[in-house]
Amino acid sequence: MKLRFRGNTLRLRVNRLEVETLASGAPLEEDVVFPNQEHLRYVVQPGRSDRAEASFEGGVIRIGAPLRDVRNWASDDSVGLYFDFPGSDRPLKVSIEKDLECADGPPEEIDPHAFPRKPGNNC
Repeated sequence: MKLRFRGNTLRLRVNRLEVETLASGAPLEEDVVFPNQEHLRYVVQPGRSDRAEASFEGGVIRIGAPLRDVRNWASDDSVGLYFDFPGSDRPLKVSIEKDLECADGPPEEIDPHAFPRKPGNNC
């Protein structure tokens, strides 16, 4: 699972195996350890609720997506699930997207479990 920030937008990219894991109802979790031993953890968890959720507490980014939506998304050709969460200044935008094959990236960025690229899509 890849995590990317831009402005007040959080974007998660998941490969085929990770989409299958989410569709089964299991969470995905990654942990980044900094040199001072502080951790940033991020979790995507499918849930029984009909509403998406987003939180950041204790160094953990937690995104909850409705399991029904995750299962529908896993079985169709759509690229992502998109959520807006109201905030005090501006909304937080969250995207959970299928990670597409990288056509011209460095070798360490090639994921054998990425989704096939359709014409016109870039890395």
